[in-house]
Amino acid sequence: MITTLSSASLWMSCRRFVVNKGCSIRHLFTPPSSAQNARSRCPLHSPFSTSTSHVDDEDELEMSSTTTGTAAFRKAVLARHSTKVFDATRQVPDETVAAILGLTLRSPTSFNVQPYTITIVQSKEMKQRLAACMLGPNKARVLQAPITAVFAADLDPVKLVPRLQAMERQERGLPEAYLATLPFSVSFLAGKGHLAHAFKDFFTTAMSPLQPMPSVSTLEAWSFKNTAIAASWYIMACSAHGLDTCPMEGFDGRRIMQVLRIPSPRYAIPLVVSTGFEMPLPLPSHTDAAADAGKGEGVHKKSPRFPPEAVVFKEAYGKPFKNIPVL
Repeated sequence: MITTLSSASLWMSCRRFVVNKGCSIRHLFTPPSSAQNARSRCPLHSPFSTSTSHVDDEDELEMSSTTTGTAAFRKAVLARHSTKVFDATRQVPDETVAAILGLTLRSPTSFNVQPYTITIVQSKEMKQRLAACMLGPNKARVLQAPITAVFAADLDPVKLVPRLQAMERQERGLPEAYLATLPFSVSFLAGKGHLAHAFKDFFTTAMSPLQPMPSVSTLEAWSFKNTAIAASWYIMACSAHGLDTCPMEGFDGRRIMQVLRIPSPRYAIPLVVSTGFEMPLPLPSHTDAAADAGKGEGVHKKSPRFPPEAVVFKEAYGKPFKNIPVL
């Protein structure tokens, strides 16, 4: 059985790994060369044909596909907003929910560990029980929305390593040398305990001037980060399917875990996402109908964003990346 490495064994492993001639700790966190081979087999990354009879058609098809994909993604991004009131009379077909979840599960995670679970709440009884765990107006959103997705972050991801090794061995044929490093790699980045975190932070800080070292987060931060990426994919997949969402963090996670029987203390809940169709908003009396033609029954005032030059930099912090459109 694989367990989290102790501070002592972690130190010995790090020391042996670093002092070995020609070996660098960064190799632990580098995908094997076979992954690059697999990438080259993917149609999206295949070399262009050198045949002159097809190259023009292929280029034109690729450009058309790229333009269509960019337009669809832009539409999904701009359509997304945090919905405050859901239409309780409209349901989401099961096949749509399944399609959205299938896309969500393609989200990237560190070492492909996938340290999260998603629990979908749909029934009236379970929505009422979940709503009782929510704070303020979030209660009503859970009751109104046809489905609510509860994301739970795994705080003991080392337990996933045996299954991950077996899957990577069978599905992708990754080298045994790489698979053997996964217990150490995952333990190093997501090991339990304040002492282990303090040691890893000290070790990586001391070694950083000599060679690049991984940035060490707390276990909760590491798992929440991976789970949040999956949640963002879920939200965008919903938008692409014409659904509205409201990500929420106003809830009692302890009560939610009891209601949904999520094992504690192995998991923690970073966020809950209610999903469905927005209740159309009435037009304000002072709104110019002509100016709002084509915008539907209600008008949304987009939430503002900081100026791009205050957020996005080029080459170094503080040097604005110019000409970013404000959407």
